[in-house]
Amino acid sequence: MPEEKESEPARTRILQAAVQLFADEGYKLASVRRICVAAHVNVAMVNYYFHGKEELYLAAFDHARALARASAADVAAASAQAQLPPMEQLRLAIEALVSDMLRSGSASLFSRLVARELIEPTAAIHKLAERNVRPQHTLFTGLIRGVVGKAMPDEVVQKCVFSVIGQAVFYARSRIVHELVAPEITYDEAGIASIAQHVVAFSLAALAGLRRQYDAQDKQAQVRA
Repeated sequence: MPEEKESEPARTRILQAAVQLFADEGYKLASVRRICVAAHVNVAMVNYYFHGKEELYLAAFDHARALARASAADVAAASAQAQLPPMEQLRLAIEALVSDMLRSGSASLFSRLVARELIEPTAAIHKLAERNVRPQHTLFTGLIRGVVGKAMPDEVVQKCVFSVIGQAVFYARSRIVHELVAPEITYDEAGIASIAQHVVAFSLAALAGLRRQYDAQDKQAQVRA
């Protein structure tokens, strides 16, 4: 209801509208004017609170992050504190990442924003990378290193990180295509859980195979030495 929306502070209404439009349409298509129409404010309010579209975009990421129920980082921190095995920590983090990106509602907005920024980088990419993308990348680098051991080269670990995260991004950004070519893949709660379980199983099997390969190469090198 407009009356309920207008009861929120203007800055909050702007952020709520901006997060939704940026996640749905991207930075370029989500104009300040349309954001203001959705927020029931005039354009001057964006300049007053955020000094322009780019600062509003950055603030939208912070707002969306606060709305997330439990990010992969939160889940990983809890599993590390519980001293779970590395493979279990990675499993839980992947499940959280996939769920964050695919579920509907406000809790999914942060992951959707990150996924869109990775695919359609903006002028704010460097700031966003430091504040939002790099921490997630560092998280999965550490988790995957814990699973594959020390023998795997850093370059291969990085490719593994991109492969794991890339699966979640692909499902998030290709949903329309999936509905056309694979309608049996659903995006309700059960469907998202099934996708997450598949990404976990696929990723862990691949990492286990790569670990065996590089461990064997490392042992051969030690024998030759």
